[in-house]
Amino acid sequence: MARMQTRGAQHGLIRRLLSSKALLMAVFVAILLLVMFFGTTGISGQVGSNQAQFLTDAVRRSAVQCYALEGRFPDNVAYLEHNYGLIIDKERYAVYYESMGGNILPQIRVVTISR
Repeated sequence: MARMQTRGAQHGLIRRLLSSKALLMAVFVAILLLVMFFGTTGISGQVGSNQAQFLTDAVRRSAVQCYALEGRFPDNVAYLEHNYGLIIDKERYAVYYESMGGNILPQIRVVTISR
C-alpha cells in the first residue's frame, strides 16, 4: 500500500512539473512574441528613415549630374524627374527643393508623409 501511495505521489509530482513546464513555455513564447513585435516595429521605422535618406541622396545625385552635364543646377525637382529619370513616390514622401541659383547646390529635404 505504501508503494502505491508513493507511485501516486510521483504521478502527482510529474503532473505538476509538466504543467509548470507548460506554463513556463507559454510565458517564454509570449515574451519571444513581444520581443519580435517591438523589434520589427523599430526596424520598420529605421527602414523608412533609410528610404528617406536614400531619396535625398538620389535627388542630390540627380542635381549634381544635371550640373555636370548642363552647367547649372535645375530650378525644381520636376525637371529632374522629366529629364534625369528621378522617381519620387509622392504618396509617401514630400521633397522640398530650394534652388539658390544655377551654380549653388540647392537645399534638399525629404519628409515622410504619415498615413
